[in-house]
Amino acid sequence: MDTALKKNITKIFAFNSAWMFLIILPIIVPYYRSKGLSMQEVFELQSFFSLIVLIFELPSGYIADLIGRKNTLIVASLFEGLGFSLLPIFDHFWGLIFIQLLLGIGVSLFSGTDISIIYDSLHAMKKKIVKGSEAKIIGKKIFYTQTSEAIAALVGGALVVTSLDTPVKVQAFICWIPFLISLTVTEPPREKMSRTSHRENWRDIMTKLFKSGLLLKFIVLNNIIYSASTLLAVWTFQDYWQTLGIDYKYFGYLWFLTNFLVGVIARFAHDIEKKVGSVALLLMIGTLPIIGFIGMGKVGGALGVVFCFSFQICRGFSQVILKDALNARVGSEMRATVNSIVGLGMRVVFIVLGPILGWLIDNKGYEFSLTIFGYIFILSFFVFLLPLVKLRREFRK
Repeated sequence: MDTALKKNITKIFAFNSAWMFLIILPIIVPYYRSKGLSMQEVFELQSFFSLIVLIFELPSGYIADLIGRKNTLIVASLFEGLGFSLLPIFDHFWGLIFIQLLLGIGVSLFSGTDISIIYDSLHAMKKKIVKGSEAKIIGKKIFYTQTSEAIAALVGGALVVTSLDTPVKVQAFICWIPFLISLTVTEPPREKMSRTSHRENWRDIMTKLFKSGLLLKFIVLNNIIYSASTLLAVWTFQDYWQTLGIDYKYFGYLWFLTNFLVGVIARFAHDIEKKVGSVALLLMIGTLPIIGFIGMGKVGGALGVVFCFSFQICRGFSQVILKDALNARVGSEMRATVNSIVGLGMRVVFIVLGPILGWLIDNKGYEFSLTIFGYIFILSFFVFLLPLVKLRREFRK
């Protein structure tokens, strides 16, 4: 059984890498703009996507905890494949809304399920788990995932030379690879919640998550805030690069660099934390979005592009340090649900702030808009990040 569970982790790495081999991402905003959408409408599309994920986030995590991780991955990859296969056909706003519906359901089912399989597989192995091994494996998962997305960016950048539509058409075929991989995943043994006492299940989850002291509450809140900060920024990158006069053919290289940086940072995040301490990394996670937003807003040209990397460094650290802090403190019977709660919170923040950022960009320009958001995350630094720093002695198990 241990051998099958070890292979399970490798399969999840492969599933994630295939899931994120999105050759359309380096040009998705210009593609939407070529269909006549404004930046506000681009953010409205993403807000609708986030709304769908929000609606299905908790039910999907709960379903994964009840019926199993493997079945959830299979259904998720079906929705994802269908969404990308239809994308080349629908080229108007409401058609794209329907695409976001399909992709949103797929992402909500996928969200947290992969991490749950990794932790459940590790905990089900007979050998003793070395302290910190979960964080290292999560770092590896993110490294492989981001490397896959980075390589996909180079492919997408090469294909866009022919037309903006070409990467979208090719994506319609390769999006079915995750489905094939999901069929081979082994369901790890774990403690399960009751399939009949749903009210008691939710009461138990909420009690364990929000009545277990301040530490867990602030870990959840910071997971939400700093996931949202990078998501908001990433959806400005491509239009921001375009305003700087950067040609589409270079977008693939820039997307490659931004995503590869996330992977490298995540790969070594646990080792860096051991050397510099959790406090230093927490302060860095809280400071980098501020530097990124204000730097992009105030500085133009090549240096403005450099500030985009601030968000990716933040993302690499937070996806390992904060996610491991959360998953190491919740039981296997509720892990997928808890990860879905974090995803839900992040989507709520994006739904509220995304259209505002898009409207500000359309009407006030990038300098004013991004500077305002820099100030918003200065506030979040003091309200959410510093209280977690004060609890640093409990932060690592």
